[in-house]
Amino acid sequence: MHEYTSLENFWKRYNKVLLDKVALDKEKSTLTDENQRLRAILKQYLDGISVNDEILSQHNPLFVVNQRTNVQMSIPVLDPRIKRPTQTVVEAAHVIKHTI
Repeated sequence: MHEYTSLENFWKRYNKVLLDKVALDKEKSTLTDENQRLRAILKQYLDGISVNDEILSQHNPLFVVNQRTNVQMSIPVLDPRIKRPTQTVVEAAHVIKHTI
């Protein structure tokens, strides 16, 4: 009977370790997925703020040369329908502050 008690304790500890290993594997998988998502977000951010040959060969809305970009915009900047303000507007508080 004493042998079975020792084996029972062994199997309890073994099962506990096995469950811990399964939990750690699941957590590792979750963290790996999160890491991949965060790396993709970081790469997207760094691509947006950096300039190198790889980035310039791709479409980048921040890359503008001579008022042109390599990204198709939904409304072109030079479209005549887009009117820029022609009058200079000065806020009244600014005028009062600098004239008195």
